[in-house]
Amino acid sequence: MRILCFYLLFIASNFYSQIIEISSPNFGLRFEIKNFFLESTRFKIQEIKPYFEYNRNIKIGLGYCWLKNNKHHFKDSDSSLISIKSSNFFVSYNWAVSKNFFAEATLDLGLGNIKSRLPDNSRYKGIYSFLEPAIILNYEGFNFFTLGLGSGLRLTRSDKSVLRNNLSLPTIILRFSIKFTEIYNHFFLASNSSLYLQDDRRV
Repeated sequence: MRILCFYLLFIASNFYSQIIEISSPNFGLRFEIKNFFLESTRFKIQEIKPYFEYNRNIKIGLGYCWLKNNKHHFKDSDSSLISIKSSNFFVSYNWAVSKNFFAEATLDLGLGNIKSRLPDNSRYKGIYSFLEPAIILNYEGFNFFTLGLGSGLRLTRSDKSVLRNNLSLPTIILRFSIKFTEIYNHFFLASNSSLYLQDDRRV
């Protein structure tokens, strides 16, 4: 709990120091796969997150995540089929590690529902919510996208009548982010692109 408190204070302090110097934001879209293990079985939550980036350090966005009908027989439940869908809000702060790498501290907050279906085809549905701090290392050596690998801790609350298993688990995160503002600037406003060359005939 102390580690989580220090983590939240770190994000808040850096967020406050940067927010007072906001410049025009950049727009991007990230796709994430969050893997976790439950009873030795791998589950995969997929997320799509549009975001705005401020001052090259702060990202704020909304997202949607889902776990599609994973079949598994749980020891503490007769459920053989579960699915999760939720919307989420996130904020992150990043800092340079080297020329092509940067680290990012993120905090996700989500609310949605969890469903289960029993072998006799009876169905159950309940509320699912989560808070997930994470640290991700990103590679930005490509022009229009970045790749990331990291780990988080998804702290969840869900309806135990749907699934009694504890879903508060560590996650392994794979990320792919597209820089839409950089793509637009490069092809339509070359002088505003970080990839702009003086000999570019488009200008």
